[in-house]
Amino acid sequence: MIQIPQDMTEVKVKIAQLEELGHKSDEKQVIFDAIQDNAQALLDEQLEGHYYSCKLDGDTITVFDVIQKPLGIIRSQGTNFEADFRKNAQNMLIDIDNKMQKIIDQR
Repeated sequence: MIQIPQDMTEVKVKIAQLEELGHKSDEKQVIFDAIQDNAQALLDEQLEGHYYSCKLDGDTITVFDVIQKPLGIIRSQGTNFEADFRKNAQNMLIDIDNKMQKIIDQR
């Protein structure tokens, strides 16, 4: 089972897997969850553990420290993260990773 989709092909597979398990799924929600989960995974990887968190809200991702103090904001490259994911998910993830690294380096 695909845990965190990393492109639109994997989103479609995830939706099919969820429906096989009897869960109704919405493509937009699966994409939102994929962006949120990928951003958190990138953050965890950079910090070598789950110390900070991030939250996707519209066209921004906010990075929080351990006491939930906002450290920085990542904005989408295009109109919003959903459109970026649909257009080129890998490029979007690289951009998030680079911007996240800058936020971490500033702490």
